[in-house]
Amino acid sequence: MQRSSFSLFLIMLCVSSSLGQSPSGVPYTKYGIYDIDRIRPEECRRRRAVLMAKMGTNSVVILRAQDYAHRSGDEDYRFRQNSNFLYFTGCNESNSTLILVPSGFVLDNGIVVKEILFLTPKIKDWRGENLGTEGAREILGFGFEGTQSVALSNDRLKDILVSILSNTRILYYTPSLVETLVDPVSNISFISWRESMKNLQEKYPNLEVKGENTIIGEMRTVKSSAEIGLLQKAVDATIAGHIEAMKSCEPGMFEYQLQAVVEYCFTQAGAEYIGFRSIIGSGPNTQLFHYDANRRKMLSGELVVMDIGAEYHGYSADITRTIPVNGKFTSAQREIYELVLHAQQAAIDTIFPGTMMVDVEKTAMKVIAEGLTRLGIAKDSDDVKKYYPHRISHFIGLDVHDGSPIGKLIPGMVMTVEPGIYIPEGSDCPQKYWNIGIRIEDDVVITDEGRSVLSAFAPQSAADIETLMKKKGIGNQRVGKE
Repeated sequence: MQRSSFSLFLIMLCVSSSLGQSPSGVPYTKYGIYDIDRIRPEECRRRRAVLMAKMGTNSVVILRAQDYAHRSGDEDYRFRQNSNFLYFTGCNESNSTLILVPSGFVLDNGIVVKEILFLTPKIKDWRGENLGTEGAREILGFGFEGTQSVALSNDRLKDILVSILSNTRILYYTPSLVETLVDPVSNISFISWRESMKNLQEKYPNLEVKGENTIIGEMRTVKSSAEIGLLQKAVDATIAGHIEAMKSCEPGMFEYQLQAVVEYCFTQAGAEYIGFRSIIGSGPNTQLFHYDANRRKMLSGELVVMDIGAEYHGYSADITRTIPVNGKFTSAQREIYELVLHAQQAAIDTIFPGTMMVDVEKTAMKVIAEGLTRLGIAKDSDDVKKYYPHRISHFIGLDVHDGSPIGKLIPGMVMTVEPGIYIPEGSDCPQKYWNIGIRIEDDVVITDEGRSVLSAFAPQSAADIETLMKKKGIGNQRVGKE
């Protein structure tokens, strides 16, 4: 207890010394920003420098912020920033553009810049106060002396863009448009990205346009210590959701009520978003990998798969646990659960720098194949694929499915390990295994020595889950409970 109190004291001491201050000493609250644990401007600046060093001669990168998406009537969906734009700027506003010109661009005042951030002019409306060019300098670091960067108002974008692209050979850019637009009534269908590229080529005939991820994907794959720290906070919030859901789960609950428990814990821990739609699938819904309707009543004797992830400052966790609705695994459920857990641990044990992702998957597949054959569920390799049909891993970061062009594991990568077995009703195996769907997923960071499981504190063994489910959680006091 004394150790925890001392740790809390140190944390509060650090926070109190810098609470509400930006790197330049300007109060965050002046711009409606209250979090002090975001990626620092210096790290974003280093990322931009690395990106420009990777670019070819006479090339330019243009990154666009996310636009608000219309939901219904006069209501938009909640805003979430474009991941690449956030990665290189730290800016969380729409209607913004970043242009990187490694060879430099001369402004009308004679100053040469390599980084130009365009933003909406400073206004204060019902939602609060935006950054404007002043805030971009004070909070994001654009425009400090020696940085060769500048923040400008959006009304300068059009003219400057024409000047830059008219003298550029290679443009790295992905249009911020939906890929395909279709109206079945008027029978209009076109690929918006292709139309955008066509227009650029007509306007700038000497310009070669390439997708931005061709040079960005590899950078985002390897996380800095600051990024791993934010991922750990997302993981911790997700673990809290799992623990409270395990304590709250009971027969007669609806899946959405368990979802409410989970997402309450996310918000309580400071996560701004869910990293993806929460998957709470019970009974036959355990067979659906991306089921997210979450409307079914959960019954005693069934399992429920909870595939969930909190998003903290843009970084998303992804952790799955499978639990018995009534708090007690049947013997058949436990057999399959132990097999999946064994496969996951074997796969995690193979993770070292230099390991190929495919070899991690092969390890899990071998354990599952042997187990399903031993239990009389699978007869051959084709049978195994019926019950284990998905990949075991993907990278996580600013997107829950972070892409990567790198095949080998290297320190700083953060990946999931998520084997699963799904046996639908009517399968050609003993009936006691029907409708058993089990997935176990954890988040793992590759280290210099091997690996570290970020989600290691999430209850995992069947015994630990059953013990925890004997306790009561916040979901047991739900509104409208009979």
